[in-house]
Amino acid sequence: MRISPPGKRNSRGFTFIELAVVLFVLGLLLWLVVPRISAVVGPDRNTAFRKIAAGSEAAFDTALFEKQEVRLVIDPAAGTCRFGLPGKEADAASAVDLPEGLHITGVRIENEDQPPDVVTTIRYLPGGKIPAFRIFFREDGEGTDVREWTLRVNPYDGSVDVLEGTVVRDE
Repeated sequence: MRISPPGKRNSRGFTFIELAVVLFVLGLLLWLVVPRISAVVGPDRNTAFRKIAAGSEAAFDTALFEKQEVRLVIDPAAGTCRFGLPGKEADAASAVDLPEGLHITGVRIENEDQPPDVVTTIRYLPGGKIPAFRIFFREDGEGTDVREWTLRVNPYDGSVDVLEGTVVRDE
């Protein structure tokens, strides 16, 4: 049996603390870098739908509790949905730019189709009054793979349901 002199130890491998520190630093780097990489790639369909849903609920709350009208402006040609107060420019945080390949194909308000190539404004009125409406999307995939989506907005609370396909009426 060989005994090491005091102050000298065998170093075969890493200690638990060294391993924990390395994993912590790698995790911290990933936590900082991954959101920046995803921002470079651009938003995806689900991110755009989540932003529209959050904007709708915030607009409903503003109309209900603050008694202020909020407008949702849908521009199919530009591929944008913007929430804002009347007479004020919508800020960048309230704008939802659609990702590449996702297109607005139509808007239906109170069972009436709006022209697909015209800017449509939906009003969230003071007291939380909004019309029932749907926004229709088409996502171009690779080749002939085309998917369609419907965002159905609940007129009672401003919440949004994401439905696969073009759902004109509930059955």
